[in-house]
Amino acid sequence: MNNQIHEIELGNVEADASMDCWDSFIDFAYMQVDQSVKDKSRAYKLKLALEELISNIIRSSSENSASRPKQTTLKITALERESPSHHSFILRTEDDGIKFNPRFGERPSVDTEQPVHDRQIGGLGLFLIQESVDEVSYKWIDGKNTYELSVSTSPNSE
Repeated sequence: MNNQIHEIELGNVEADASMDCWDSFIDFAYMQVDQSVKDKSRAYKLKLALEELISNIIRSSSENSASRPKQTTLKITALERESPSHHSFILRTEDDGIKFNPRFGERPSVDTEQPVHDRQIGGLGLFLIQESVDEVSYKWIDGKNTYELSVSTSPNSE
């Protein structure tokens, strides 16, 4: 039995993690999602999660620019990952900014029924990212924050 996982890179874009490059990141990602994720609801949620993630990376980059000698670089890669039983579309981000592990899967759930003025500050964006995709992961690889946002594209999931 062949349980091998195949990963195919569909393309990538790399630029400074700044609002000046926002459109390049979004245009690339939206084109890739629209070509690969046929379920419109899944595609919308993946785009929403990516926008939140990118905005966090850009915000962190600008907030920490005084303490860093160079501009943070952000790379977004679109991938297909296939095994005999499962197919996924993945958007991977890699940035060389300050290490930030959001501890996906370990974070307490956000009470979205609680009034905004009673909620603790922070965490809602990370909650949104986690709830919008089938799988989200973080790793620190070769001095880079590496996030993967994954949605299933298997025929029975769309």
